[in-house]
Amino acid sequence: MSEWIYQTDADNTARYVLGCITDPSAPTLIVMSINPSIGAPDNTDPTLGTIRHISADYGYKNWIILSLYPQRATHLNELDEIANPEWTAENLKVINDILSQYPGTKIWAAWGTHIQDRWYFPVQLAKIVPIADKYGDTWMNYGPLTEAGDPRYCLYLEDGEGWSDFDMSAYLQNIEGRR
Repeated sequence: MSEWIYQTDADNTARYVLGCITDPSAPTLIVMSINPSIGAPDNTDPTLGTIRHISADYGYKNWIILSLYPQRATHLNELDEIANPEWTAENLKVINDILSQYPGTKIWAAWGTHIQDRWYFPVQLAKIVPIADKYGDTWMNYGPLTEAGDPRYCLYLEDGEGWSDFDMSAYLQNIEGRR
């Protein structure tokens, strides 16, 4: 039996968390993506399919998707030019709540090259990292990094590319240097 974790704002324009817990005693894969699209428990999208597939291939029975910014948008050009402070505050609260339940977890960095598409993405990541650090979480990426050193977005991956440790400290310096 699967239990869905799902939280949006009142009008469903922001999604803070989406996940599926099938075995609470099994390891949970936490995915940090860029922003949510249409995915929901009753409406799976291609990104959810990839996450489910890779999770299962590597023995994760549970997965939870969080985002740098919670605004729902299928295309990044639909995102706010200026971050909504209510959404960012709630997003950080939800991330803290979720990570507090899964201390010592590996977090899959899966936001792709679009981290530079909005000025607030790196800012939000810099606020999320200390939360993960507080709970002893570490970061990993799947497949090779992009030429610029970004972890690939979870939709555009091939089977069997494998996990690597992701040096978040070096990455934060890298993206700060690109701004």
